[in-house]
Amino acid sequence: MKPGQFFRLIRIPTLAATAVPMMVGGALALNGGRFGLLSWLDILLVGLLMQIATNALNEYGDYRHAVDTVPSAGFAGIIVSGEVRASEVLYTAATCYALAFVLGIALVFERGFGLLVLGVLAILAGVLYSEGPLPISSTPFGEALVGLVMGPMEVVSADLAASGSTSALALAYSVPVGLLVTSILLANNLRDVEKDREHGRRTIAVVVGRRRGSFVMLCLIGAAFLWSVPAFFISSAPIWVFLVWLAFPVAVKGCSELMKGQAWEKSVTVVARVHVLVGLLLAISLLLAL
Repeated sequence: MKPGQFFRLIRIPTLAATAVPMMVGGALALNGGRFGLLSWLDILLVGLLMQIATNALNEYGDYRHAVDTVPSAGFAGIIVSGEVRASEVLYTAATCYALAFVLGIALVFERGFGLLVLGVLAILAGVLYSEGPLPISSTPFGEALVGLVMGPMEVVSADLAASGSTSALALAYSVPVGLLVTSILLANNLRDVEKDREHGRRTIAVVVGRRRGSFVMLCLIGAAFLWSVPAFFISSAPIWVFLVWLAFPVAVKGCSELMKGQAWEKSVTVVARVHVLVGLLLAISLLLAL
């Protein structure tokens, strides 16, 4: 596999979905006064490798289930286009999962058995998302699974790896991260709703349609901002948590274009931009509270 093909396969822009929870988890560790840089870099690399593996496995699964077509929106279709062999993609996924597991073992010895449990569950989720008799990605539960793994599980894992412990604040801060990464996948499925319907997939977008699915997406994005209120009054988040509202105009502008039926091919980019901005502002809010 050539470098250009590898970079297309791993879908570099999507890796921000892992970088954001890792950044927030690291900021939580700093806020708690116990931050191990090398341990945080280790968990960051583990998280990126696992997402790369999942991206590759999803590519393989979509090819095996005849979901991908050429041309295809986004990064999909590298196997069906004949650029790489399916076996190469499967080998890449297995290799990245193996590397992530090896790097994670070092953290388990340092930080405890809890990280091993979280890591194994994340790998299992990645496999079941794309493979098996009924891949979760083809059901209405794909968004929920991704939101759980790339929200609470990754934020807590990063905090635990970087500091050796975690807290209720980590769970609170993982909520908007999970809501927005769920929104990214929903935006992806809303973009691909016609293709998915043709291939018998039953994603939320297919089940409820683009109009209702768009409303669900808006609710998820809105909840990610409104969350700051109970986070401050109930979860003892610092007042700086309201910084997330600085990203609200960006969310309104992007979503208004989508609701007008414009630029659905860029829907993932629109929501991902909000995800990154909110993640950055969450991290800043924790650092300002030091």
